Amino acid sequence: MFNIPIEDIGIRDIEQFLQSGAKEGTFLDFKEQFPSKLEKTMSSMANTYGGMILIGVEETSTGGGVTPIKGLPLAPGLRERVIQIGINSIYPPLIPEVSVVDFKSDPALSEPDRAVVVIRVQESEEGGHAVDQRTTVYVRADNVSDWMRKATVEESEWFHQKRQKSLTEKARIIQQAQYHAQEYLVRLRTRYQRSTSEPKGRFVVWTVPTFPRLPIGAPKALFDATFNLVRRNYPTSPGSFPYGSRCPVLDGLYLANDESSEFYFTEIHQQGLIYTEHEFRWDKYQPDSLEFVPSGAAMLLRIAAEFGCTLYEQFGYFGLCDLHLGLVGIKDRAVARSVHRLPTMMDDTLAVERKISTRMKDDDLFSICKEMIREVYWAFGWEVDDNRLLRDFG
Repeated sequence: MFNIPIEDIGIRDIEQFLQSGAKEGTFLDFKEQFPSKLEKTMSSMANTYGGMILIGVEETSTGGGVTPIKGLPLAPGLRERVIQIGINSIYPPLIPEVSVVDFKSDPALSEPDRAVVVIRVQESEEGGHAVDQRTTVYVRADNVSDWMRKATVEESEWFHQKRQKSLTEKARIIQQAQYHAQEYLVRLRTRYQRSTSEPKGRFVVWTVPTFPRLPIGAPKALFDATFNLVRRNYPTSPGSFPYGSRCPVLDGLYLANDESSEFYFTEIHQQGLIYTEHEFRWDKYQPDSLEFVPSGAAMLLRIAAEFGCTLYEQFGYFGLCDLHLGLVGIKDRAVARSVHRLPTMMDDTLAVERKISTRMKDDDLFSICKEMIREVYWAFGWEVDDNRLLRDFG
């Protein structure tokens, strides 16, 4: 339920979710009727870790959801009502994901007459969403008798610093992964007597929560998960993604292949960073070439993004993430074309970044990846159509 695209959720999905033993808590709230103070619940989730609200679901004495579901009377404007509350009663305004899931209370009916309103709230980028005429900030509490409480003075102060603290932490863990990748590359060069100028060019790809705050999983759990997680073949590397053997490292693990002179390094950090550096494999076979092959970037980007979303789903993390594609060592290179190879790149590095959601549909994720590769083409001096991009993604 937390990871199904909200527009795909049906009444059967909700019933199975409730029957699985889901209970109210920090991330989940049941409301039998439309609450008079929905803004308190929405803002408290946004101020904490995000979560989901199901309106039309009765709560049991133990905090579970009652089945069969009674629902609310189906009426026009239910979704709009939630959106208006987020805009008018919360400051800064909050716009959650909302879906009205209709169903028939009696199979004999010709049309649905009841509904469950599903609301998903992401952990806020803003922090400190206030209600009650901007006077009160709520957070989710670990208390079965009341899942909301007013923020303390320290928490209110933290909200004001939340964005910068998260960005500082994100920069720290990315820098840590970059350091590990560089250290591994130095060892690889020494072992295989490669020049310090090698590799000439490489990809740098990562996904990371936009506002990392807490670990998505313990390092050992991530280590075990990468063994069982289905990986996809990546045509421009010797194997699947992520490629190589697993090895523990500070706050996570890395994957690399010591038995190969080629540079392929992936680090997975406990706070959700999946960081990858791969050399341009075509440089090995054409050492004097100044080509750049966009299809290599396209396939790595898509596979790394899909792997990240799969891993986040497995560990129950949902929210916004940064998807980053970097190219290093590309000065004077030109896109490999069948007819001609001009113009050439003037910069030695290039970075393209987008925001993605961990519960994004595959088609939507693919569309974002296509636009990122389109931007890469543009930087190399080319304007390309969708047909060209589709060929690059295989």
